[in-house]
Amino acid sequence: MMMKCNTSFNLGIDNKALSRGFVLPLKVNCKKTPHILLCGSTGSGKTYALKYILKQLAISNSLIYLCDYKGIDFIAMQECGRYYKHQNVSEGVNTVFDLLQNRMENPTLDNQACFLVFDEWSGFLASVPKKQQEEFKQKLASILMLGRGVGIFLLLAMQRCDTTNFLSGARDNFGVALGLGRLSKESARMLFSDEADLIEPKPRGHGYLRVDGQPTVEIVIPKIIDMSITDKVIKNALCVNTIFNNGR
Repeated sequence: MMMKCNTSFNLGIDNKALSRGFVLPLKVNCKKTPHILLCGSTGSGKTYALKYILKQLAISNSLIYLCDYKGIDFIAMQECGRYYKHQNVSEGVNTVFDLLQNRMENPTLDNQACFLVFDEWSGFLASVPKKQQEEFKQKLASILMLGRGVGIFLLLAMQRCDTTNFLSGARDNFGVALGLGRLSKESARMLFSDEADLIEPKPRGHGYLRVDGQPTVEIVIPKIIDMSITDKVIKNALCVNTIFNNGR
């Protein structure tokens, strides 16, 4: 088990239930269904959704590494030790990959739940040479395939999902697919496969969710009442130095 960390959190609200006057949270437990792939173009509410999830991870006492390739939406976190921007995001991936290796070599039942949150994976890959692309894809694949067993989980966000951003078969290890706004046909096929033809354009903060191969449901990201408080909670979690069990 993972000490003092809650790996269950809310991704949003069921839109169908909401239309009937009921608030039905759509939760996921990464210990049971690991790794989240989030896709949404500009204006879809992708960054908003990331902050909504990150705040919950921060409150749960999870160990968070935030890689922000654009270096814009999370700029308030730039002084934190586990925040990486622009080309420095490679350091974040390498750090979590090393943590994966360390935990596998020194197995224990009380690892602190660790989340690698990466915003704009495809943009980062496009910025590095082909050889380095393959190296980072391999490290990501290792985290996807082996992370659950040692309490390491991935939340990967992109504007446009494409199979070329992953090693063959690696993307099948995402247990949760979340698509917001107006998804491209390629993104819809990658996220929702056999239901891709049913995916329709959605307004900001609305989209589709599929968990562990179950039927796709429509989702709404709840309103964040005070974004400044949310940013502060996330920042505190990224900056805190007192972590345990193979954390850095």
